[in-house]
Amino acid sequence: MKDGSLPAPFLTTRQGALHCSDAIEWMSSLETGQCRLLIADPPYNMHKAGWDRLGTPSQYLSWTLDWVTQARRLLTADGTMYLCGLPETLAEIASCIRPMFFSVRFLVWFYRNKGNLGDDWGRAHEGILHLRMAREMVFNTDAVRVPYNEHTTRYPEHPQATTSQYGGARNSASSRAAWRPHPGGARPRDVIEVPTLCNGNAEKTDHPTQKPVELIRRLVLASSRPGDLVIDPFGGAGTTYAVCEQTGRRWLGCEREADFCRLIAERLAEPRRFTARSAGETGQQRARRRGRLRGAP
Repeated sequence: MKDGSLPAPFLTTRQGALHCSDAIEWMSSLETGQCRLLIADPPYNMHKAGWDRLGTPSQYLSWTLDWVTQARRLLTADGTMYLCGLPETLAEIASCIRPMFFSVRFLVWFYRNKGNLGDDWGRAHEGILHLRMAREMVFNTDAVRVPYNEHTTRYPEHPQATTSQYGGARNSASSRAAWRPHPGGARPRDVIEVPTLCNGNAEKTDHPTQKPVELIRRLVLASSRPGDLVIDPFGGAGTTYAVCEQTGRRWLGCEREADFCRLIAERLAEPRRFTARSAGETGQQRARRRGRLRGAP
């Protein structure tokens, strides 16, 4: 902390601390350049609750620029920030904050299990901005590999054409080796398929916009190392903090609503109760289980 102007933390653990405070005020009190990863799931301004009412679209965008400016200041020179939101809104945000970062990329959180209640295209995805401070960054590919598709597993080994980036023109014909699948799965892509949380799900809390553990887990594992500091300024249901506790990351968090702070405290006190069943599964195990649920052999 820069100073002692903020109240004592609402909650502390061996790995982190949660403050009950306004996000911008809280971030402005923190030292510059201290976290390698910042994950932000701010209110979407859908006006579904008091904490989700942030004015007109232009006022919401202005508020977003204020807190992103503070969030960027907290990142290390090789740091990463993930910003969750609806694609329509993130497109506007991205165009405004692009000059602040080395790179701005769109990721897609895709889910199959959300119903369509109207005569329109049903929403089956949300967006995540991947904001990078520099070309060099932490990215742990092996920690977030995904299962290969059915075609690859059916034909797991095959020679490469001369035009292939895996061999071909870069190597002589005699030295070209057949491509083999990695035992941990395929490299991750920018579409992440994770189901939304339904009532009755073991990890579901009373927070209306809770993100799944598996989604946040992938972001944390990809862009930080054990012992790194992860900051989440919009605590919500505390999913980022729960993932950090499980994966050996230090964390700092903030949540403005006292009721949600109490929810987070309860969740971190009983991690087994609020952990995804799939948290300990490999990508291949998870794919097989979901395949059985969908009727696959």
